[in-house]
Amino acid sequence: MVKLGWNTFIDKNTKRIAFAAAVSANLPKGLELDKNGRKLPTPYGLFSEWCKAYLSGEWATTKVNGGFLICVATNEDAKTIQDEFKVTGQARRTPAGKDTHPLGYRDSQYAALAGDLGYVL
Repeated sequence: MVKLGWNTFIDKNTKRIAFAAAVSANLPKGLELDKNGRKLPTPYGLFSEWCKAYLSGEWATTKVNGGFLICVATNEDAKTIQDEFKVTGQARRTPAGKDTHPLGYRDSQYAALAGDLGYVL
């Protein structure tokens, strides 16, 4: 669970595995705090929390227009992401690399992922 800055990670890991997800930059409408009074993260922030909890190698994320990019250094972490969020189409070129795989993580999955991380909605 070693999160690196985006540029540091890109410079250090030439054999990175890249993913992209299309989520909004804002919280779901009407949500600010969970039922226990904990401040809720954005969909991007929630995904980053999930990565901290479940990834074991080096990784980095960055926001882009319409979502975010995530890169991991190990096949094990790539498999963990794919098992949880599924790849939903063909890889494409992005600032993360020439083969960036689209993930199935969407705003509609916010509540389930938040619950998995201990938030009470």
